[in-house]
Amino acid sequence: MAASGAASGARGAAGGFRFDPSTTLGWAVPLVVLVPLLSFVLAATSVRTRRSAANMAMFGAIVTFGLSVLVAWGMTRRSTSFQASYSYMNVPVAFTGAVNFQSFGIDIILRVDRLTSVALVVMELCVIAALAWHRVMGRTEPGGPRFYALVSALLFAAAGTLVSDDLAELFAFWGLAGGVTSLMLAHRWTSIDASRSGRIALALPFLSDVSLLCGIGVLYSHYGVQNISRLVPILHSTQGVGIRSWVAASILLFVGVAGRLALWPLHAWLTSTARTAPPAASAMAQSVWSVVAIVILYRLMPLIAVSNTQTLRYLVYGSAAAAIAAPLLALFGNEPRRVTVLAASGVAAVGAALVVHAYEASSITFAVAGVACVLAVAPARAAALLATSAIAAAMRTDDMAEMGDGWRRVRASAIAVLVSGLVIAFSAAGALAFAVSSRSRFGLALGEAVLLVSVAAIRVFFGIAVGPLRRRRAFEPDRVREAPVASLSWPYWLALAGAALAVASFVPTWMGYLDGQKHSAASVAAFVVWAMVAAVGVGVTAVAYVSNKDGALRASAGLGTWLDRLVGVGAAALSRFIFEPIGTITERVDDWIPAGDGQLARAAAASGRLALTAARAPAVPLLLVLAALLALAVGLAAPGVLR
Repeated sequence: MAASGAASGARGAAGGFRFDPSTTLGWAVPLVVLVPLLSFVLAATSVRTRRSAANMAMFGAIVTFGLSVLVAWGMTRRSTSFQASYSYMNVPVAFTGAVNFQSFGIDIILRVDRLTSVALVVMELCVIAALAWHRVMGRTEPGGPRFYALVSALLFAAAGTLVSDDLAELFAFWGLAGGVTSLMLAHRWTSIDASRSGRIALALPFLSDVSLLCGIGVLYSHYGVQNISRLVPILHSTQGVGIRSWVAASILLFVGVAGRLALWPLHAWLTSTARTAPPAASAMAQSVWSVVAIVILYRLMPLIAVSNTQTLRYLVYGSAAAAIAAPLLALFGNEPRRVTVLAASGVAAVGAALVVHAYEASSITFAVAGVACVLAVAPARAAALLATSAIAAAMRTDDMAEMGDGWRRVRASAIAVLVSGLVIAFSAAGALAFAVSSRSRFGLALGEAVLLVSVAAIRVFFGIAVGPLRRRRAFEPDRVREAPVASLSWPYWLALAGAALAVASFVPTWMGYLDGQKHSAASVAAFVVWAMVAAVGVGVTAVAYVSNKDGALRASAGLGTWLDRLVGVGAAALSRFIFEPIGTITERVDDWIPAGDGQLARAAAASGRLALTAARAPAVPLLLVLAALLALAVGLAAPGVLR
């Protein structure tokens, strides 16, 4: 009896309910893209109040986040990527020539691997937290329903970009996300400053997007293929494609991605809108685009690496220079949100440099380390911006020289700034320990970048938390209060998510999960060295601000004033020698074109009258006159007649 009961129990356990999440990928992946689109359509066509629009956007984001978690769970059961293809258009354009150019087709290809699934989860977590924070802190912002509808549209476009495997499809989603981002950053249409900075947020990324489009065009003009998976195997086997074409396509693709990654000097669209745009919009733009851009760079690297080693080396040099320049510029000036943007831009540049360097050094297994550090910094930069915006609103200033005493008056927000600043400072340490030797020149350059990033990221906390909060005109320090309780927890969740991702970047298993390859553990000494670089920056900044905060801020203000003057001189020279001459030439050409059209019309009318007169004249007398004139001309041209 006991044996039969045990056997029946074993059979019951064997035949019990089993759920394999990988079987849901066929419908979960398309819904990740379609749910935000449905949320946007409902918000744009039926929702009219702020609360209902906020609920609709939050519902769509949470459902999308749940689906992304399901997809990430399903990808843990697969060793290969999931791909679903839908034919969108196929137009025959020729009947001869190469087969690839006889038709133009665009397929909607949804491709998800483990890295993409993690990127979707991180991106949607940032959007949900920013939305929840904005529901409380953004109640006075204009156009509530419009803003929430734009958030759903951004989530739809960003998710579509991440899962796209066709270059035309990818750029369509990429361009849509860029247009929605510019609308979100210019959402405060009643402010002149927001309108002026919104133009920068539209124009500068547009140029980089055009560069990406040109790079895609160069590849298609030579290969006639837009599917990334099909394009990579034929890069070197297609006749007639030279090194110049590969170099041009590589540079154009990299510049296109670098613009949205906000690498120096293409960062102005984020720094100029950090103060004027709604804080939630700026936080989402920074976090979403950093995740999307670094994943797309990682995916396009097999196409970029087809060029020569020298081109890749120059791209590495440019990324390393951007990693140093961005946090260095964060020391010029005392605007806290601008400092946060530049510090995070330095980490993004470190990640881009690691991705490109892995292919330049033929060690592509280390490329995922650069992606991991950018994924870690994305939630932290959003948390820092939201918490800093709450403190700036409470203290009614955007100058750290006028801030202070935050540890006592707004401790919860100050701690959020501290945690997020520490995550930004240490987020690149794990990736560098895996991918770079500290004794190389490349490691030395990135070490300087990490040191500057740590100084820039943590100085925001000390500028806010320590020192006195002085009384100003129409401002009483005793009236400073903490942000509403409902908004305080969201920056903490984002900062903790960033900290978890930063800690995971120290674990080789996490790296192997992201790219599906084996990674050996880095030495403990490497981790200690790179962590100590960031710790030194934090310690030096703490000593400087605790001992003499006013002196440190005066030095930063002086550097900022000098930089503003230098930029002003450069802008004046640019206007005098380039913009004004071009404007004058344009005006004169604009005046000449109508005048030339008038003269051309009069000449045409005169020739028409002459032709009409010739048609009416008798033919025989006209021929005699022409023959006489021709004979006279020949006689006068004969030698010896005219002397």
